Amino acid sequence: MLFTTPPDPDKLNVLCFPYAGGNADFYNRWNPRLPDDICFHAVQLPGRGKHIELPLIGTMELLITLLMDELTLFRHCRVALLGTSMGGWIAFQLAQHLQMAGHCVQPQCLILCSTAHPDYRVHLPDLSGLDRASAIERLGIFNPGCLSVLGNPELADIFLPILRADLNLCRRWRFQARPVLSCDMLAYHGASDRIVDYAMMPAWSTLTRGVFTLDRVHGDHFFTERPEQSFLEHLKKNLTALHSPLAIT
Repeated sequence: MLFTTPPDPDKLNVLCFPYAGGNADFYNRWNPRLPDDICFHAVQLPGRGKHIELPLIGTMELLITLLMDELTLFRHCRVALLGTSMGGWIAFQLAQHLQMAGHCVQPQCLILCSTAHPDYRVHLPDLSGLDRASAIERLGIFNPGCLSVLGNPELADIFLPILRADLNLCRRWRFQARPVLSCDMLAYHGASDRIVDYAMMPAWSTLTRGVFTLDRVHGDHFFTERPEQSFLEHLKKNLTALHSPLAIT
């Protein structure tokens, strides 16, 4: 199961997707820091973390099919979708498919953290056909910080295949701008982000008929791993403003 924590019909259930190469466990640290009427669910993608034994998924279409099948668990719940970087693209595509299918689960809000508009996927490194050393070199140019992990041969054995699959999924994703979403959209950009520029995010506003906000927060591309309390307070405030019936206090 991709959802490893049970739905809570008395709370806003926020389903959280990881960045490329990562797993979503870090979102579990958010729950003690926000009100009791919000519950964050770390979505465990195949091939990493608790599902390391499962095959990696290389296409967005297959991943969305798996997610939609399991989302019926949340049919009696209020739901929002949240993603960091690649996770934001997964969350958007899932919301779009849920809307088109008239699924029993319809997200009230889409929350994008460090996620460029999908048109900027062209900037992702293409690792197809590259040997190990060349792939690591290209990843290091794109994100020098990843070399602290990939420079260790044992860790590279674990994470390089995940990165290859995730980047392949993103690059091959057939993004469609229509239909636009009907739910609200909250976007956040880390002020020190060196991977996604702030200018890559405002175009998200064209993909929703709901309220769109874009805010800068402290931190880099991976600010969601160790979010400052100011970001979590801002998120709580925005959810409150957009969905006052939730009475988040």
